[in-house]
Amino acid sequence: MVASPDIAPSPTDLLGDMLESVNELSQTLTERILSAEHGYIEATLLTPEQLYGACLDNLTAMLGNLAGIAPIRLEAARAAGQLKAEQGVPLAALLHAFRLGGRLIWDELMDRSEGRATNALLEMAAQVWALVDVYSDSAAESYRETADLRAREDAESRGRLVRTLFGEHSANPAGAADALRTFRIPEHSTFVVVSVESAASPCSADLLEAELRGVGVESVWDTEVDGRIGLLWASTADFVEAALTFLGRADARVGVSSTFTRPAGTSAAVEQARVARRCAGLGGSTVTRYESVPVSLLLVSAPEASKLAAGQILGPVLALPPEEQDSLLSTLDAWFACHGSTTAAAAQLHYHRNTVLYRLRRIHSLTGRNFSDPIDAAELYVGLRAHQLLAS
Repeated sequence: MVASPDIAPSPTDLLGDMLESVNELSQTLTERILSAEHGYIEATLLTPEQLYGACLDNLTAMLGNLAGIAPIRLEAARAAGQLKAEQGVPLAALLHAFRLGGRLIWDELMDRSEGRATNALLEMAAQVWALVDVYSDSAAESYRETADLRAREDAESRGRLVRTLFGEHSANPAGAADALRTFRIPEHSTFVVVSVESAASPCSADLLEAELRGVGVESVWDTEVDGRIGLLWASTADFVEAALTFLGRADARVGVSSTFTRPAGTSAAVEQARVARRCAGLGGSTVTRYESVPVSLLLVSAPEASKLAAGQILGPVLALPPEEQDSLLSTLDAWFACHGSTTAAAAQLHYHRNTVLYRLRRIHSLTGRNFSDPIDAAELYVGLRAHQLLAS
């Protein structure tokens, strides 16, 4: 529509004319966005053609509404938000692109009105920026929804890979290979699996990985009902030792598998670590290696036999009132920890040596087992460990 030379064209007439050249305006907006917003340049998955398509759809919808020939339609804005989230464009860059679109519409209105800022045109400015806000909000909402969905899908995908990694590799060799590639696990290294009690790992898996990386150890973690299971690897055993020292600082039980050199040994090591954790804390150490507690491992592996042994060996002691039972068993535990030295056990317990001797004689009297007899002493050790494992 052509206005009389003496009459300023109305904003709606100008917007109608702009709709007819929306293809050229979309190309201009695409170029402005690429020039002004690094987020779009760095998002290598987003092609210029896709950006142009988003500009065309949104400019067409906005110009149609401003010209009074179409209602507000937010499908284009939501599609733009979804696309930018999927292609990795930052949210701030998306919002900036909408502001650039609003600026382009206003600049074009001013140019086409030949600088005659009529009251109607000035009122249109408020409508332009209000509409930009509506479209920006809709695009941002769609962006966040898409980003949240992708995060959940990524977490689920990572979870499946982690479960495959810690599972039996022979059952799913292709999945195991994918897990090794994803987590960049080498074919040869010094590996251990650790089972960590909940109290020992209050931080996130990402933070735990970063902390261990600081001592030269890479790791992958999975959450269990009562803690975490982790695969640790490093170039040397010394780095692994440093990681275990770090994990042991939390004063909670940590079970450690035997060392292995290829990731195919992970699934067997998982069970070793879990069993070792059940034995952790016995004998004073919170970090327990699978190969360091053979008696406890035997007892854990045969729970019914362990229960029977505890009852047969320590039955009269276990029948005592809780306070008296605890005093006798703690003394017995200290005596074994101190290699049969009553003096050292007294120092550890902060008792007089005669108190330790009295309690040991009391255990002898109740159980009929003599501490000076190696077989009796061995049975008392087995009974004590069986009782502790059952109580843990």
